[in-house]
Amino acid sequence: MDTKKALLIARYGARYSVRGGVGLVFLLLSLTFGLMVAHLTLQPVELLSKQVQERMQDEPPEKVTERVLERLTDEARRPVAWLLSERTAAEATPEQDRRANAWAEYLLKDRPAMLSAIFLILLFGWPLVGAFGAFDLYAGDISSRQLRYQLLRADRASIYFGRLIGTTVTFVLVLTLLGATVAVYMAAKLPLYALTDVLAWTVYGVLALTVVTLPYLALCAWISASVSGAFTSLTVVSLVVGGVPLVAMFGRMSHEAAGYVNFLLPWGFQTRLFHYEPTQVALAGAGCALQTVLYTWLGYRKFTRRDL
Repeated sequence: MDTKKALLIARYGARYSVRGGVGLVFLLLSLTFGLMVAHLTLQPVELLSKQVQERMQDEPPEKVTERVLERLTDEARRPVAWLLSERTAAEATPEQDRRANAWAEYLLKDRPAMLSAIFLILLFGWPLVGAFGAFDLYAGDISSRQLRYQLLRADRASIYFGRLIGTTVTFVLVLTLLGATVAVYMAAKLPLYALTDVLAWTVYGVLALTVVTLPYLALCAWISASVSGAFTSLTVVSLVVGGVPLVAMFGRMSHEAAGYVNFLLPWGFQTRLFHYEPTQVALAGAGCALQTVLYTWLGYRKFTRRDL
């Protein structure tokens, strides 16, 4: 691989990725998704605060909102603990219940609760949004045979890794913009948390989303390098990314071992990036790194051997 050519392709791809139709739609879709999640998360607090304020007109609006937020946080602790638990409530052991409750307590009490809720929702929805931005890394040009002209000036490895690096840079920039937008929106709508806490948790959330994005990008690159045609790539990517958790969920109803299908992608452990124990966070990060390396190698192997 020619490093200079790979970086040149990466720089070009990152610079012009959002100028095309798909890139622009991906940027607008990402920001719209983030703001929609933030709005739907904060809306119950605003509506309840207005209702309580009408009955308690002597109380300052900030105090009323704080009480409503505490009440909603207490009510949300059990659903969040269930979401984070590895098993259903009927199967959970007392130790698993304790750990799930401690995890929920960490996200809802020790960290800005509303921001934690937003990042948890983004964590489950972002892979599907991100797949739309990376499905056509190579498939469209393979179908139109345009890659043959690039092979006259660059080798296959430079093209493959250059485009993948450029797309990764684009995703990091989009996630940074998304995190900043959500933080500003929440600070304007719900100015109850300390600004330093909001900024620190936003930075961590963006980093966690970036880490969990890498395996999905590598998977998209592998699929895009394996098929011909952008629409085919989009279809396969959507089926794989969205189908893995569905297969695991329905398969688990019959066989407990079917739940392990989730571990083919970060679905099985990505929530641990927001765990209160550093060892769990490290294990989740290691799992994302391992899958990124595996899918990158599979994609590179396919791209260098197939007919372009």
